[in-house]
Amino acid sequence: MHSKPHHASAVSPISAMNQYWKSYYDINAVKFAHSLMKQVDRTINGVEEEQSEIDLTVAGLRQVLNLNETDRVADLCCGNGLLTSGIARSVAETIGVDFSENLIDCANRFNAASNVRYVVGNVSTLDRSFFSGVTKVFMESSVQHLQSDDLSRLLRTLGNSPSVEAIFIGGVPDADRLGVYYDDDRKMAFYRQREAEGRPHIGTWWSQSQLRGVIEDSGLRVRFLPQDARLTSAYYRYDCLIERPSRHDITRPQPNAH
Repeated sequence: MHSKPHHASAVSPISAMNQYWKSYYDINAVKFAHSLMKQVDRTINGVEEEQSEIDLTVAGLRQVLNLNETDRVADLCCGNGLLTSGIARSVAETIGVDFSENLIDCANRFNAASNVRYVVGNVSTLDRSFFSGVTKVFMESSVQHLQSDDLSRLLRTLGNSPSVEAIFIGGVPDADRLGVYYDDDRKMAFYRQREAEGRPHIGTWWSQSQLRGVIEDSGLRVRFLPQDARLTSAYYRYDCLIERPSRHDITRPQPNAH
């Protein structure tokens, strides 16, 4: 018997697009009850990814965020906890949050650990208290489910959370590589049809310049990183590390206005 999932304290109306993705993953969790990979779309042409993809992603997260045994980490859009449980092995505590109650139930069933807590919640409406004591934050292959306003709200909350030192957003679909992914007329027509129907295939594709604008408007700075070339998504996705501006950035003289 499993306990009822915890819910984040912040509650607000869910947008139509958020509702679309919530329903999508709630259905996936039931439809693919036999496959944790398929539940969270870790597939290539419908076939499950290799475990090595998870291992590489976890190793990359540990390295870029410089994780250690004192860190308290938040996994945003954690799904069924495939990455959460891997990260938890090298840190003090991990909290995973996702708006799909069905996926959180799977996380509690299959990816539980003594230093992991899973919460049902919409990452774009979490309040600052949720991140109290959290030192590092990551969101992997999920930023496509957020629109600019959602991401801006989240980043401003994180920027106002004093304990948060760094944020990693991984697996960002690159808008400048859209045609590399949908690489023939049939695939591009499929993409456009799904967009027109309000049922996106992947979600929001972010150019680096667009993402930089949202991040810097939120008072933070970003460094873009290529994905590990061994990952199957490396040809159309990129990663980024987000931090507060350094004192040098803040005090740097600005050009004189004319």
